[in-house]
This record gives sequence, C-alpha cells and structure tokens, in this order.
Amino acid sequence: MTTLSREEVDRVRDRIARGHELAAAQFRDTFIPGQTLPTAHLEILAAALLEYAEDVHLDGRVQYQLDDDVITPFVVRGEPLFQYFQVERTSSAIFEYWLVISEIMASTSWRMTTVITSPDEYDAALRRMQSVQIVRALVASFLPSVEIRDDGTASLDVTVYTRAEEERIERRQLLLDALNEFHYHGRELIAEGRGGVRS
Repeated sequence: MTTLSREEVDRVRDRIARGHELAAAQFRDTFIPGQTLPTAHLEILAAALLEYAEDVHLDGRVQYQLDDDVITPFVVRGEPLFQYFQVERTSSAIFEYWLVISEIMASTSWRMTTVITSPDEYDAALRRMQSVQIVRALVASFLPSVEIRDDGTASLDVTVYTRAEEERIERRQLLLDALNEFHYHGRELIAEGRGGVRS
C-alpha cells in the first residue's frame, strides 16, 4: 500500500481545478440561449478534466444521454464507459482517475462529497457537521492510499466528508478492476452528524 504525498495530492487537485476553470470559460463562450443542449456543460467539463489529467487518457470523447432526469455518460452508446480509459498503474494516476471519473459520472451524491486529505480539512468538516459524534478518535493519515496488484487491479482508500443521505466522515475503500471500473468495497466510519440531504 502506497500513501500519496501531500504534494502529489495538491498537484492532482490543481489539475482538477484548472479543468473546472477551463470548462466554465468554454461554456460561457459557447452558450447560446435556447440552442445549447442541457448536457453541453458536462461534455465540456469531461473534455477539460481529461485535457489536464496526467496518465489518464480516453479513446474517444465523453457524451451524455439524457432520459427524463437520468443522465448517462458514454463513449459508445450502450457500452460501458470505463473500458475506453487508459490509466497508468501509479498511485497518483489512480487517485486522479477516481476524481475525474467521479466528476464525469455526475452523480448527485458526488456533488455532496468532499475529499479530506489533512487534519485541517478534517477539522473544517467537523465544524460543518450538525451534532457531530466522533466514532474513531485517532486517524493515522487522511491521505489517499493505493495498492496496485500484478493483475492490473488496484484498491484505493480515501477519506471523504459527505452529506448524501447521512452526514458522515468515512474512510472508503474502492476497488479498481482491470477494465477501469471502480467498485465500492467498504467504509470505516470516523464521525457522523445529524445532517444529510436526500439525493
């Protein structure tokens, strides 16, 4: 298991932030009232995030299908999105890919989730929580950790603050399969509150 350094995390976050800034500027420049499709900003954001990402590449471009209130990203309609990504098997690339693919999937719960990588970010999350109860007092490190296996699969451990359904801080374990799809494996609860937003 390799723990990312704070510098590696900051570099990844900086690239994600630059992708968001580029997407916002491009959307402003191309938006035409009554003509721009509802999915346009998501497609622009996906392209911008991938433009800045290191060691994460896509064979094709991300598009979105909108069915009522369900939005589905795809490269080839009807096929899994993940198989079209190429992700270097390094700790930093796997962490960055998780952030990029989470943004691309555009789930409601992701919009209410914040990654925690330092004691200061943990303290800030605790201050936001309603009637906080600390379940685990000591946390060795909040930084992401990655274990890469010989078969191309990997596990990623990350600490997050979320308000989706329940308000909580938890250490999540995600498994990355050989086709670049993350699977939720488990969580260790660190703190919980009485807030939360139904998604």
